[in-house]
Amino acid sequence: MDGFWIIAGMAFCALVPFFVQARLARAGQFGWVVTILSVLGAVLVVLGYATAKPFGIDPVRAMALGLLVFVPAMLGASAGALLGKLLRNRDDRI
Repeated sequence: MDGFWIIAGMAFCALVPFFVQARLARAGQFGWVVTILSVLGAVLVVLGYATAKPFGIDPVRAMALGLLVFVPAMLGASAGALLGKLLRNRDDRI
């Protein structure tokens, strides 16, 4: 049953940024889209650095947090931004 909650948590961490990014991109607010993607990428870089050089963050916890929370969030946000951009292009064409 623990595996289910891990997958459910990862899906939640991916779906929230997906819908936020899709809505922002469809509304034409690409500045916010790029900002959110940049912040997620920066957090991934910091957590990746923390796994190699411990500086206050436990390396195992940093790797687990990065892989279970921020990688799905980055993938969901990227997919949502792409979907929002495609929907915006379709709306503009019609």
